Amino acid sequence: MIDANGELGRILEGVPEGVSGVPPGFDTLVSQYRRGLTIAVVGRPGVGRDTMARAVRSRLSVAALGPGEDASVLLDADLWLYVLTGVPRADDHRLLEELPRDRTIVVLGKADTHGDPETAAAVASAAAGMTGVPVNPVSGLLACADVTDDEWGFLTGLAESGESMPSMAGQFLVGPPGSRERLLRHRLLRRLDRFGVDIALTCLADGTVADVASLNTILRAISGIDALPSRIAGCVAAVRRERERDVRADLERRAAEGAERDIAERLLRMPEVVLG
Repeated sequence: MIDANGELGRILEGVPEGVSGVPPGFDTLVSQYRRGLTIAVVGRPGVGRDTMARAVRSRLSVAALGPGEDASVLLDADLWLYVLTGVPRADDHRLLEELPRDRTIVVLGKADTHGDPETAAAVASAAAGMTGVPVNPVSGLLACADVTDDEWGFLTGLAESGESMPSMAGQFLVGPPGSRERLLRHRLLRRLDRFGVDIALTCLADGTVADVASLNTILRAISGIDALPSRIAGCVAAVRRERERDVRADLERRAAEGAERDIAERLLRMPEVVLG
C-alpha cells in the first residue's frame, strides 16, 4: 500500500498541494486514481442486469455498467455486482470464481418476484450458504419505481373502489383496448409488476400512504436497494489497494522505460511506497 503521508500519497489524494502538485506527465495516472467509483453489474442473461444497473445509477448515484458495455470497460470496474434470481446454478458458481472476492457484491435480483420479503430473504439466505458470501435481496424494478401524479390518482381511484391486485397479473388488465384505463394498468404492471401494484393498493387501502411521495418512499424501502451502500463501503479498502497496485505498476513501467524516470524512481523510493 502507499504511505498516505509520503509525497506520492499527498499527490494522489490532492493534499495539501491539490492538482497543482501533480508532476508534469503524471496527470493521467493521478486522474485514474482519483476517478469516481464504477460498478459492473454482471450475471447470467435474463437476470435483470439492465434494471439493476439503472437502479444503482439512479438511486445510489454510482456509475454502473450493464450489459452491452465493452468487455475491457467491465474489466476496469472497481466493483462487481453479481445478480442472481434464485439459488446459484453451475454457471453462477463458475462466473463468481472468476471475480475478485473482496470486490464482488452478490444480490438476489428480481426479489419482488418471490411473492413477499420473507420468502425473498429465505432464498437469499440459501444462496449465501451456497456461495459463501452475503446475498442481499434487491428488486431493481421497485428501486427504480417513481409513481407519477397521474398514476397516483389512478391507483387512489382503484383503492377507493375496493379493487385489489388479483393473483394473476393478466387479470389486472381490464378495460377496452387502447383506453386510458387499460394503458395505465399496463404501464403500472410494466413499471411496478404485480408485487408493486399490490403493495400500492394495500398501502392506499389501509391509509399507510397519504401522497405519491410517501408511496415512492415505501416502494424504495421494500426494494432493498438501500442495503447496498454499506456493502459498497465494505469494499472501499480493497478498491484502494487495487488502485495503489495500478499506480505502483505504472511507476515501475515508467522507470523501466525511461519515461519520467527520475520522478518515477523518486516516487517509488521507500518508505514512500510500502509493500503489503
